Amino acid sequence: MNLIDLYDTLSIPENNTNVFNAIAIPEYPEFRIAIDVEGNAVLLLSVTKRIKDISLKNFRLKYLQLQQNIECKISENGGSRLQTFTVITFRSLDRNLQEYFLRIAETLIKTIGANPTQQQVVDALKRFIEVFKILTDSPTNTVNGLWAELFLIDNASNPQTLLEYWHSIPEEKFDFNAGTERIEVKSSSTFERKHIFSSEQLNPPADTQVLIASIFVKQNNSGLNIHQLTESISEKLGRDYELKEKLNSIICKTLGSSLEHSIGIKFDYEIAKQSLRFYKHQDISKIELVHIPTEVSEVRYKSDLTETKQADINKLINKQKLFNAI
Repeated sequence: MNLIDLYDTLSIPENNTNVFNAIAIPEYPEFRIAIDVEGNAVLLLSVTKRIKDISLKNFRLKYLQLQQNIECKISENGGSRLQTFTVITFRSLDRNLQEYFLRIAETLIKTIGANPTQQQVVDALKRFIEVFKILTDSPTNTVNGLWAELFLIDNASNPQTLLEYWHSIPEEKFDFNAGTERIEVKSSSTFERKHIFSSEQLNPPADTQVLIASIFVKQNNSGLNIHQLTESISEKLGRDYELKEKLNSIICKTLGSSLEHSIGIKFDYEIAKQSLRFYKHQDISKIELVHIPTEVSEVRYKSDLTETKQADINKLINKQKLFNAI
């Protein structure tokens, strides 16, 4: 199933309310992907299995609209007919955002399955909606920082493990936290390894090892954007739909209302790959905790890693799951 390819076969229907050109999704008879009169991508969910009793209200967000028990005229296979659906409309004509919606919708469909129970449909749709509710929030990180984190996941030998330990909340102190092993990603668009750290990042508990991943990010129209990186990572996740949901959710939480602007910005993948360096927290110049009064908190400072010794990942001793996945 590739919803993007299916969607691209559809043409805009005649100008009429609740008229859709649609195509059935192979192996998932409850669903159809469709296009409305405005050119919006639409997911149609059949209501034949008591979907009309679903405990969700109709709503309209910035990008997403959900309407239940709508009698629609659908055209498919050369004919047309009336049928009642739950209609999920993605209200944007931006191609990057449309593809992003279709990819998330694909995960939704596979999560619900071909013969869903009422509860499975309710739970999956609630999670689906939450992703799009976040898109009205203020961004919590720059597109550079998020792109660098996604690059590290995509470039890893085991992306699944990095995703397991990726922060669920963008504001967390470490980007990847496996307890005694943690990774913090720092990006630079100036080609200088001068990064801002919090005191907690360079002064972790005594039994904890922190690796700093330093990456140069340069905008390049021939590079990869967040949408393309996410697609690459999703392909590597196979049938792990839970991790795919986490991936999409964190991207939305991080970019918030800036998603439309940010998702298409491209960065040079090769420069990032060639510039990637790792540093152990012990080797980085920092303000020691003993010099920070107990009354002072949230201390942040910039440290220059130019002359700092690099960490050889292959030579790290006592590596555990997270560091082995890099």
